[in-house]
Amino acid sequence: MVDERIETAVTKLTRLRDDIDACRDILERTSHAMLQRPALGGQLIALICAVDEDDPSLEALSDLLGATLDTARMAQENSNARGDALLSALTEAVEMASGQERLVAFHRMILASAWARSRLPAPSALELTGEDIDAAGLNAPAPDGADADDMLDKLFGDLISQTNGDAHEIYNALRETFPAMPAEVRANVIAWSATRREAVHAQLSCLWLLDPEPDARRVAAQALAHEADARRLSPELTGRMAMLRSWMPDDDARAFLDQALKNAMRNGITQGDPARPWTIHSILATLPDGGGAQSVMIALQSGQSRKVGMLLFKQGHGVKDAYALPCGSATEQRALRDRLVEETDALAVPFSWLESALGMALADGLAVGRPPAPGLIDVAELCGLTAQRPEPVTIDELIATLPMTESIEGMSPQARGKLINASDGWSERHEVLQSWFEESDAAHAAMAGKRSERALETALWKYLETRRDFWARLTGRAAQVLSAADHPDAKSFTATAMALKGGRSLRKVPIMEDVHDQTIGIWLAQDAEADDDTGPIELEMRAADPRPEREGELARFLKGSGISPDWVDGFLMSVSLAPKPISPSQWLQDLMGAVISNLNDDTFQRFVDLIMMRTNASLDQADTEDGVAVALSARSEVARQDWAAGFSHACGEFKSSWPAKLTAPDDRTMIKRVSTAAQTGFSPVELKIVSQWIAARHNQNASG
Repeated sequence: MVDERIETAVTKLTRLRDDIDACRDILERTSHAMLQRPALGGQLIALICAVDEDDPSLEALSDLLGATLDTARMAQENSNARGDALLSALTEAVEMASGQERLVAFHRMILASAWARSRLPAPSALELTGEDIDAAGLNAPAPDGADADDMLDKLFGDLISQTNGDAHEIYNALRETFPAMPAEVRANVIAWSATRREAVHAQLSCLWLLDPEPDARRVAAQALAHEADARRLSPELTGRMAMLRSWMPDDDARAFLDQALKNAMRNGITQGDPARPWTIHSILATLPDGGGAQSVMIALQSGQSRKVGMLLFKQGHGVKDAYALPCGSATEQRALRDRLVEETDALAVPFSWLESALGMALADGLAVGRPPAPGLIDVAELCGLTAQRPEPVTIDELIATLPMTESIEGMSPQARGKLINASDGWSERHEVLQSWFEESDAAHAAMAGKRSERALETALWKYLETRRDFWARLTGRAAQVLSAADHPDAKSFTATAMALKGGRSLRKVPIMEDVHDQTIGIWLAQDAEADDDTGPIELEMRAADPRPEREGELARFLKGSGISPDWVDGFLMSVSLAPKPISPSQWLQDLMGAVISNLNDDTFQRFVDLIMMRTNASLDQADTEDGVAVALSARSEVARQDWAAGFSHACGEFKSSWPAKLTAPDDRTMIKRVSTAAQTGFSPVELKIVSQWIAARHNQNASG
């Protein structure tokens, strides 16, 4: 029996296919539910195996599988065993379906494509047999067949026609089918392409040299070495190979590429000049998130043509993604830029920052044996970065190169301490810092089983000490961006990075207190969510028949926290009302952080029960136009101000859940009015207006 969460998600995705933001949110929440309950992944595979090519739900199921694989991969990259568990559940389901002969060639191709798009090794059970290939009429080229050349020529002819000769699209199309193809077929396709002299095949050869799979890189490099020995390489391809050589891990593929370059040199094949770079209008970069990921956008122009180059760097992983996106006009290019700034608070940085950051990212990836994303070839050529080489940078070297390091070193301890203490306000100005917490299994293991608040906090501080270098480097990278952008926080970030590397007590670094508190909040919220059977797909969470709240019960939990039950009610109304739903795992951490010192193993679940009952009460109030007005009128003036303060706090804390495209002028006006009421209170007229707005907003969410 398929879980209703999956069926509901597939139904909504099919119905809302044209609403990109709504579908993205459904995919995010549903894939997160699967991360908490890996068995749901097996049910998703079973659903896919039960549909045929004409099923209207196929697109939704494929999108959901892709989002689930991406979520599992990211959890795995962040050392969270839930990612491994979900991937194992998905793989086991594929193997079971294969063993039960429920996978036809069509299913194998769909599943293989999803695994390839998520850049994950696909289950071996997806590999097509000879019978599958014949039954599906795929006519995959045999490695040694007499008709292999004709079949390959037709294969690439079709791909070139379908993609208008775009090498990246051909590469991606092949990669999506490769997990379903026998290994010898994959090798034959890559090697055959490398022997062709057309420009598109030269481009493909370079893309294979940066493929995530070592075997694909090796086959391409070996074929190019043979072509160089036969004097069949062009100067342009030879020049690209020289550029890529330093971007590749030190393995068999690079050894073959070195041989290819030696053969080319021996045979007098010169390296062609790089293409003329496009004009760079602007470069935007985000601060790194808590996992070390950082986005970069480059606005480019050549004549009337415009593109944006996109890069994703991740600490410990290198250049995770790279691609160049064509823009139809300057307006479209500007809209993409504005959207990145709106969603991420990206900052404008100079070309020198890009050179430095790319060199570090290349070295970061090679340190763990990973080449950069193949799309970097295009972005590097467009930006004139073809001479860019990996630049390993230690934390000390990173800090030493920050523009303000020298002046900070000359400050008094008191002045430096003031800069470090300023990190207490960073998250208010840089929303991405709300993701600065530890989510690895090692962090959670350090906290598990601790019976008291003091033991829990001490255990986490001890663990964070082992992560000092990670957070020092992350803060240093953020300081790099802020310094390059001439942001006023650059000096504070630099001083904090220096303090972390210099051994200052973590408890005396406010941003590390935030990391500490957010980590505990996330851990507690995830545990509550994992125990809750409704999951994060719907906002409501149920306890098993919780008893009604007693008078003053929540207030006792909140004692000493600085917030009141009225504040909590306002907070819950806001998170319930947001047009872009907020998972409990996100907003519970805010409340947990305030009351953690008042909770223990016995009282934790009761606190969650009370919060969920009040959440449902907020939703009930929002069902009618005067529901909130009646509830607020029953409170004192001070209590109404507390309610407004809690509401405003949640709006500010989760700004991304009130995106401009999902909010109207009335929404923004009402949010400001509630914010003002936190200081001045509500008039009777304002109570009625705000209540009517909440009901309208709630009904709009329910119908959307």
